[in-house]
Amino acid sequence: MLPALIQNARQNRIISALPMTVYTRLEDDLEIVSLPLGQTLYEAGDSLDFVYFPTTCIVSLIFATENGSSSELAMTGNDGLIGIPLVLGGETTTHKVVVQSAGEAYRLRTEVFTWELDQGGYLQRLCLCYAQALMTQMAQSVVCNRHHSVVQQLCRWLLQSLDQLPGNELYMTQELIASMLGVRREAVTEAAGKLQTAGLMQYRRGHITVTDRPGLEARVCECYGVVRAEYDRIFKLMPATLPKNRTRPNPATLRQRAEARFQQTPPTMPTTTWDTERLVHELQVHQIELEMHNEELRHAYGEADALREKYADIYDFAPVGYFTIDRHSLILQLNLAGAILLGIKRSQIGRHRFAAAIKPEYLLPFKHFVEDVLDDKAKKNCEIVLAATNQRPEAIVRIEAVPDESTSECRMVVMDVTAEKLAERAVNLREQYQRALLDNFPFMVWLKDEQSRFLAVNAPFAEIHGWSSVDIPVGKTDFDISPPEQAETYRADDLAVLSSGERKSGEELIEINGEPHWLETYKSPVVMDGNRIGTVGFSRDITKRKLMEGELRRLAATDPLTELFTRKHFLTHLEAAHVDLKRGAEQSVAVLEINIDYLQSINSNLGHAAGDAVLRLVSGLLRDELRKTDVAGRISGEKFAVLMPGSDAADAESFAERLRKTVAMPKIILGERQGAVSISLSVALMDAADPTAEAVLERADAFLTLAKAAGLTDDRSGPPH
Repeated sequence: MLPALIQNARQNRIISALPMTVYTRLEDDLEIVSLPLGQTLYEAGDSLDFVYFPTTCIVSLIFATENGSSSELAMTGNDGLIGIPLVLGGETTTHKVVVQSAGEAYRLRTEVFTWELDQGGYLQRLCLCYAQALMTQMAQSVVCNRHHSVVQQLCRWLLQSLDQLPGNELYMTQELIASMLGVRREAVTEAAGKLQTAGLMQYRRGHITVTDRPGLEARVCECYGVVRAEYDRIFKLMPATLPKNRTRPNPATLRQRAEARFQQTPPTMPTTTWDTERLVHELQVHQIELEMHNEELRHAYGEADALREKYADIYDFAPVGYFTIDRHSLILQLNLAGAILLGIKRSQIGRHRFAAAIKPEYLLPFKHFVEDVLDDKAKKNCEIVLAATNQRPEAIVRIEAVPDESTSECRMVVMDVTAEKLAERAVNLREQYQRALLDNFPFMVWLKDEQSRFLAVNAPFAEIHGWSSVDIPVGKTDFDISPPEQAETYRADDLAVLSSGERKSGEELIEINGEPHWLETYKSPVVMDGNRIGTVGFSRDITKRKLMEGELRRLAATDPLTELFTRKHFLTHLEAAHVDLKRGAEQSVAVLEINIDYLQSINSNLGHAAGDAVLRLVSGLLRDELRKTDVAGRISGEKFAVLMPGSDAADAESFAERLRKTVAMPKIILGERQGAVSISLSVALMDAADPTAEAVLERADAFLTLAKAAGLTDDRSGPPH
């Protein structure tokens, strides 16, 4: 057992990285809480009342689907916080937050946390850096779950968990691990067994002990290293160091320097009275001229000042930064937004270069950008990253620049697009996750617009149509990928769903790669702001089920001994033929009744096995003689009947005679006895006026009884003897 740890909020890496002045301000508001295993901190959609900074526990961010399945998006321990939507401007969670490993955490009320973020200081910078690392972990988890084995996923998950805890022990069930990874429990059991057999870990009753961490690191995929490197990187980032101030010339020395220069070159004095009077006159005239010029200048300066103040306000209070720099990026002029962006004083612009605020890896591209603007004398734009300062974290900026008339200065409009880029990355990440989720459905899924054009399909849909990419059908309709009749049906279904606003389901038999397939299809409308803007559908292959249902129906309708239809199923065909005859679909329908002679005697003397053999023999010979339109059934123990649509009495009698000879031909041998099988036959024609379909069977049965009584049947051979 590990010794009990003395709890301290600075065991959390974010809290630990704060300067002491910031930490002291937060210390009294931080409240320690114990979080048991399995506790749900937030459900998806909940408002965030507290932000949690874990110290000795691990918390999982979980995405759950409507059918109850779930998958872990990311885990957070002592290297992060719970409440990242507040950092990115949200107020509610989009996922479930559950304690994965019990322990302690420090929580901070939302109002205190958001106030600190609004100050734009160290806490905001650290939280934004952590958001970037968390997105890296989410993205890498999606890649890992899609492309790597369960053993590699389990190794990654174990190592990430151990990074958040002291020691080498975890208290976790295999069922919970399977839920986190989004795989079957059996897969986790098998993977854990392999690791235990290799001597890398021990598992008993929810207690995992990692005995060989280097061995786990050797088996894990690259995803673990990518995530760990990103976390280590963000906590090593330090604020940019501002350059030291340079001495500025003092305007108060200007008079002193002018007096010194006057002493060095004294003016020439006049030598005569006339010269003195002339000089005084000229001075007086020049004084008046200067006063007049001064009046004009004061008026011009007044107008200029008014315009300057007007445009200075526009310049200073613009929401974007304006900069004028020279070829070497020395800042010649900037507005208030620009000064705030770089964190410098406007009075010190001559001491700073714009390049000093840029992250090192973007310096060379920016240098080339400025040169291109000045050399090409053209407007250009680019995107770069500004290094973090004491007032803000790293910032992504978009620059639009033009040269001045002399092409010696570059005038730039600099816009902070960090929030836009982070939102764009978050959307891309969510789209990637949704794509991974869509592609992992075990059936075909698609989205269409109002015109039935495909907007998106998943991987199973593309594979079943033989496409190499899910983007191939985008913008196409069913008429581009299906036969016309089939496409017409699909289009009609889409219109029905859009017009009714109700879900539609059905089954269809289609040909895929030359083979018939049964598909079960569901379609529903997509509604936005009360308007139906398209349809969503999915199909699953139910061919095996349909074949099984068909086989069950066949077995239910077939006599197992003779493989002919049962009496009940034969009568359904008889009734259908009677209906066709009534409406004139058939001109004539004949029914042949067949009786196996002496079957009861064979059962009594030779046993039921012999009787069954005779039944199978006769039924087999009968099936060989049937036409495709004929239907045969066993209507009682030794009686068969044949329904012959489109046949008259002569056709039926010819069939009966041929069957009688065929049956009499083989000799059957049972033990020391042998003989031939004989059958009795009668033919009756169906009448449209018959009250029921079975009436024709009753007539055939009556004819057979009369024939036997008159000795007209071929029963001379008798039973085997």
